[in-house]
Amino acid sequence: MSKPNNIDIIIVGGGHAGVEAALAAARINCRVLLITMNSHTIGRMS
Repeated sequence: MSKPNNIDIIIVGGGHAGVEAALAAARINCRVLLITMNSHTIGRMS
């Protein structure tokens, strides 16, 4: 038997748009998983 998944939305990419999407989902009580290649650049704009 597998464990139930506790994630409502998965966002790939921690750039500006990814962080905004994660925030919007969290504000409506979704459980969010944000996946990014480099944690040092989360939310950075070019």
